[in-house]
Amino acid sequence: MKRLLPLSLLSLSLICRAAPAQDWHVYTHSSANQTALIDGKLHGKPNGGKRAYYVELMHAMLAQLDLPDRIDEVPLARGLAMLRSRDDVVLFNLDRTPEREDKFAWVGPISEESDYLYERTAAPTGIRSLADARALRVCVLNGNIHDELLAAAGLSNLYRHNNYAGCFQMLMLGRVDLVASADSGLRHKLRDARVDAAAIQATPVRISHSKGYIALSKATSAAELARWNAALATLGRNGALRKLQQQYAGGAEP
Repeated sequence: MKRLLPLSLLSLSLICRAAPAQDWHVYTHSSANQTALIDGKLHGKPNGGKRAYYVELMHAMLAQLDLPDRIDEVPLARGLAMLRSRDDVVLFNLDRTPEREDKFAWVGPISEESDYLYERTAAPTGIRSLADARALRVCVLNGNIHDELLAAAGLSNLYRHNNYAGCFQMLMLGRVDLVASADSGLRHKLRDARVDAAAIQATPVRISHSKGYIALSKATSAAELARWNAALATLGRNGALRKLQQQYAGGAEP
């Protein structure tokens, strides 16, 4: 089960408002039906799930940093491409992996979760390891950490989709054998896909255990990065993050 962290980064006690403000283009990804446009702005739906929470966390961050309050949604692969090629991009939520460590600047963490291969309850695959899954068809979110890890593990039958609902729908139609997904927010993904939770089960194969972050372009200055991390620490200390989790992340299962 996912734990959305309290984020009490006590070592960062002050927001570095002395640093000059930088203009940012802020992006999220894969929010599915957890967000909605309200007066032209992307917002999380109350009890929508973890991605609804992330969006509202970012609104609180932008207000704390006195930055323009605009968030756009893009496919993950496009967001990663912009994050790599530009100096003014923010992308959230993103797993911080050894392969990505020196490519971006990191704020957080804002989440923690485990990732598994899921199968149809009525059609168990019997797999016990990633090696067992190499001959099977696996749906992954295009460009995300599962895509990278499974490709590196030698799985070649990867079916890439732009959202999890599409992956789980393909699974129920028998077009793939497995879906790679975090355990957190699973019921929201299945709800979006209109799939009964009892029809899906986790295999014993855990792909990874990861923490999610807000990623900034690599060229971000140390002062600006400190300002962002301090803003997050402030929201953790004053209870704002916990309130947002309770309102938007769906209570018991964020």
